[in-house]
Amino acid sequence: PRESVRVPRQAAGRARRMIVLVVAAASSAAFTPALPLSRAPPALLRSPPPLLATSPAASDGRPTPLQRLKTATSSVAGFLDRRYFLVGVVTAVALAAAYPPLGRRGGPLRPERTVAWGATCGIFLLSGLNLPTSELARAAVSVRLHALIQGFNLLLIPLTTVLSCNALLAAGLLQPALRDGMVVMGLLPTTINMCVALSRSSGGDEAVAIFNAVLGNLLGVLLTPYLLLKLVGSAGALSAADTLQKLATRVLLPLLVGQLLRPPLQGAGVLAGRRKLLSRSSESLLLLIVYSTFCDTFLRGFGVPPATLAGLLAFVAGLHASHLWLAWQLGGLAGLRAKQRITLTLTATQKTLALGMPLLGVVFAGRPDLGLLCTPLLLQHPLQLLVGSLLSPRLKRIAAEEAP
Repeated sequence: PRESVRVPRQAAGRARRMIVLVVAAASSAAFTPALPLSRAPPALLRSPPPLLATSPAASDGRPTPLQRLKTATSSVAGFLDRRYFLVGVVTAVALAAAYPPLGRRGGPLRPERTVAWGATCGIFLLSGLNLPTSELARAAVSVRLHALIQGFNLLLIPLTTVLSCNALLAAGLLQPALRDGMVVMGLLPTTINMCVALSRSSGGDEAVAIFNAVLGNLLGVLLTPYLLLKLVGSAGALSAADTLQKLATRVLLPLLVGQLLRPPLQGAGVLAGRRKLLSRSSESLLLLIVYSTFCDTFLRGFGVPPATLAGLLAFVAGLHASHLWLAWQLGGLAGLRAKQRITLTLTATQKTLALGMPLLGVVFAGRPDLGLLCTPLLLQHPLQLLVGSLLSPRLKRIAAEEAP
C-alpha cells in the first residue's frame, strides 16, 4: 500500500516541476520584446533549396556541375556565333576532303544548279532585300573608288604578276607553261559573287562590291583579250553575249527582285530585326560555294608533281598576300573609310574562275599542256576564298570599331 501511494506522489511532483518550468518560461517571454517578422532569422523564412541548386555557387563557394556545364555551353555557343563563317569554312573544307564526290559537278547535290544558280542568285536576292536603294545609288556614283578597284584589279595585278613571273622564269624557277597560266590569271576580272559575299560578311561596303562585280566582268570581256594579245601573244574571243546573259540572270535580276520586294516586306514588318538572319543566310550560301569548290579541287587534283605544286602554291599564296597588303595600304593612302577599304581589299584582289576557265580553253586550245596552264587559277580560286574567310572576323572588328 505504501508503494501504491508513493507512485502517484512522484507523478504529481514531476507534473508540478513541468508547470513551474512552463510558467517561468511564460514569465520570461512576457518581459522579452518580440522580434518583428522582417527581422526574423533568415533561415526560418527561406524555403528548402531545390534539388538542383540554381544559385551562383554551391555552399562552399564553388560552382556546381550543372553551372559549369551551362557556362561551358554558353561559351561554346558564343564562340560559334562570333566565328560562324570561319568555323563554317573549316567544316566545309573538312567535309569536302572526307568525301569529294558528293559535292562535285554532276554529283548528287548537282552544284551546277544548286550552287552556280541557286547559291549565286540567293546571295544577290538577299543583297537586294538587305540593301536600301539609296545605298546602291550612292555606290553607283563613287567613281573614285571604282577606279581604284578596277585599276588595281585589271592593271596593277597583271603588272606585278608579269614582272614576278618573268623574274622566276629567267632564274629557271618557273616553267613557261606555268608562267603563261599565271599571266592569264592576273589578267582576269574580279569574282561575281565571292567578292560580294565576303565583303558583306567582313563588314565592307556591299553596294560597292556589287557594282564592281558587274563592272569588272563587263570590262574583263573587253580588256582581257587585248591584254592577253600584248602580254602572252595569244588572244581569244570572249563571248560578250554569254557574259552579259550570266550577269543579267544571276546578278541583276535577283538583285532587282530583292529591291522590289524590300518596300512591301518592310511595310509589313517582315524584315524588322532580321538583319542578322539575312547575313547568316548569305554566309551559308557562300559556305555552300566553298564546299563545292573544294570538292572539285580535291577530286580533280592538279596533274603536276607534288614538288612543283608545292612551289607554285607558295608563289601564288605569296603573290596574293602581297596584293592584299598593297590594296589595304592603298585604301589607307586614299583616305577611305574602313568599310570601303575592306571592299577595295577583297574585291580588287580576286580573280574569277567562271570567266577564266573558258578563256584558257579558247586561248590555248590544242596545247598539250593545257592542264598545266589551268593550275595557277585552280590554286588561286580556293586560296582567295579561304584567305578571305580567315580575314573576315578581323576585318569585321575593324569596321565595327570605326562605326559611329
